[in-house]
Amino acid sequence: MSNIRGLKKALCLFFAALSLAGPASAQQVTGTLGSPSATTTISNKQLPAPDPAFGGVIKNDALQSKPWWAPRIVPPKSAPNVLLIITDDAGFGVPSTFGGVIPTPTMDRIAANGLLYNNLH
Repeated sequence: MSNIRGLKKALCLFFAALSLAGPASAQQVTGTLGSPSATTTISNKQLPAPDPAFGGVIKNDALQSKPWWAPRIVPPKSAPNVLLIITDDAGFGVPSTFGGVIPTPTMDRIAANGLLYNNLH
């Protein structure tokens, strides 16, 4: 009797843990992987996406080598229209929006319409 009770507890815990796991989003690849025209989607868990493992072969002779191109990353069809800007060690003196030397025409246009991004973390 206690074995059945233990089995029921184990099954309940298993299904509870399974229900807490989020939905899995599979990576979608179009085209032949390794060809220049191949595309892929990525998980939203890590940005920027990690570099894929090299799938070609490098030999001393170019004729014996096998070329390989990383697939071009494309958003999934249901992806929202969001722009993520990642910078490192860049202050207000860098973009042209705030008088800096790096041309940022789109940010200049957005700032001219009254939207300034000045709360950076």
